[in-house]
Amino acid sequence: MQLTDGEDLHYAVLRAPIGICILDAGTLIAEIVNDKFLEVAGKPYNHIRGKFYWDAFAEIRERYEDALAGVVRTGEAYYADEVELMLIRHGREEMIFVTFVYSPIKDKTGTVTKVAVWVLENTKQVVERQMAETARVMAQKERDRLNRFFMQAPTGICIFDGPELVYELVNPTYQQLFPGRQLLGRALLDAVPEVRDQPIWDILQNVYRTGKTFEGYELLIPLARTDTGSIEERYFNFIYQARLNEKEQPDGILVFVIEVTDAVILRNRNMAERKIAEEKSAKLAAIIESSDDAIISKTLDSVITSWNDSAQRIFGYTADEIIGETIYKLIPPDRLEEEPQILSRIKSGERVEHFETRRLTKDGQLIDVSVTVSPLNDLGGNIIGLSKIARDITEQKLNETRKSDFIAMVSHELKTPLTSLNILLQVVGTKLKNNEDGFLATAIQKANIQVKRMTDMINGFLNVSRLESGKILIDKRTFQLDELLAEVIDEANLAGSMHRISFEPERPVSITADRDRISSVISNLIGNAVKYAPGGTGIEINCVVDNGKVVVSVKDEGPGIKPRDIERIFDRYYRVDADHTKHVAGFGIGLYLSAEIIHLHGGDIWVESENGRGATFYFSLPIAKP
Repeated sequence: MQLTDGEDLHYAVLRAPIGICILDAGTLIAEIVNDKFLEVAGKPYNHIRGKFYWDAFAEIRERYEDALAGVVRTGEAYYADEVELMLIRHGREEMIFVTFVYSPIKDKTGTVTKVAVWVLENTKQVVERQMAETARVMAQKERDRLNRFFMQAPTGICIFDGPELVYELVNPTYQQLFPGRQLLGRALLDAVPEVRDQPIWDILQNVYRTGKTFEGYELLIPLARTDTGSIEERYFNFIYQARLNEKEQPDGILVFVIEVTDAVILRNRNMAERKIAEEKSAKLAAIIESSDDAIISKTLDSVITSWNDSAQRIFGYTADEIIGETIYKLIPPDRLEEEPQILSRIKSGERVEHFETRRLTKDGQLIDVSVTVSPLNDLGGNIIGLSKIARDITEQKLNETRKSDFIAMVSHELKTPLTSLNILLQVVGTKLKNNEDGFLATAIQKANIQVKRMTDMINGFLNVSRLESGKILIDKRTFQLDELLAEVIDEANLAGSMHRISFEPERPVSITADRDRISSVISNLIGNAVKYAPGGTGIEINCVVDNGKVVVSVKDEGPGIKPRDIERIFDRYYRVDADHTKHVAGFGIGLYLSAEIIHLHGGDIWVESENGRGATFYFSLPIAKP
């Protein structure tokens, strides 16, 4: 800036629309100060006019002193635009924003004689602009945060725009509902055309039209997952919320959705299984209540927890009287050790079946019972209790006793005349020894065989009686088992068997046993094979040594034995009830007596069979020590 002749600088400064202060370039004394400058400075006139400039503005001297000196020295102006200053205004510090210029005023020779300080306060504009920028930044951050929320949300989120419901935003979780489909930027009916004729389309249209939010829970929507996929029954929980414009009118729809197909299917399956379980439980409860056997459950501490009607009938206690009591209330004093033994076996994973014992009724009577005990398990397979089935076999025991007594008595009475008949046949046989009539000799021989069979049968009945009274005697001697097998087979062939009996011993085998009683076991097994297998079929007999024991087997080609009969085949008086056994004579003591004889010798006896495919009976005995 250069002064000209006649210019009224003072007048111009005072009337200027912005703040101006004229400083002497040499002394920096303020010579002219207008009101706009005082307004910006916030200081009294006499604190600036005629004062050293940096005395008036000491608070900013350090920051701008060099700049002002540079203007005087170089003659070039200094500009500062919207700078932030801390000024002492009206006696206190105040932060303001100003735009100012240090402008040199030169004489005709170009010498800087004065400096004009031009200043304009723009605090309001700057603050408003900063606030607007801050608001814009915050809004952008909020949009970014909201967008991140949408993109990272575990819930499927999308935004439909306009009446055609164009996908404006789709988060990854929503996209996973339709893998491989292009959704963004496409109308719903173009991207997912299968919704066109479904109620869900009408629901969306109603939300867009009315602005009312719709919430659906486990709604069935038949949808394909991909463009080429087949339609599936899919279930969803969702919220459709209208998006409103500045006029509070719907212009889109915000969707929150979760697919719950797997959960619904699982729940429905569980409900179906639970219904089946409830039906089974109801049937089981009905069976328990209608059973003729006492069915009792108890804890591992032997406390009774359930009691059916038959338990009340058999033992006399009502459910109210006995539930909560221990099972020891039913056990006679001399049998108290049975309960801990049963518990020990159950805890080790065993099942106690057909355990015959005696129990006490409410009126103090002792009854015979057959007991089966099974473990009760929780869902984790842990044993939490026991289930006991008890059958009253008192009458059965009495009948067996009566039967045994009767058979023993009859057998004893028959033995005397049978002995006489045997002696008579031997005498007749001796007299006919040299008789030329072959028929008579053969007839006497067959009569002797039948007498022997009857003698064996009577001895069997007597042995049953002796077994039960503990009086049966075992006379052990060492003999060749293979030779005994051959003898019994010869007797069977001599009796006119219609079967092919084969026996090829592996090697000579010695055992220490009662020869007569082992002979009766072998005769019984071969006799049963002859009785039950069709004529003309084979009977295979084997005798092998295995791990210090000899194992004898008798295999037939008969109708076989059903699994339910195998469990009881060695029980006393038990006979298989089948069409092929109805016309076969017998009392059900042969296998029982054979099993007892083998057990008395420290051996085992068992049977293997498939119904319709024959049976193989086995017994094992220890080999004689050398």
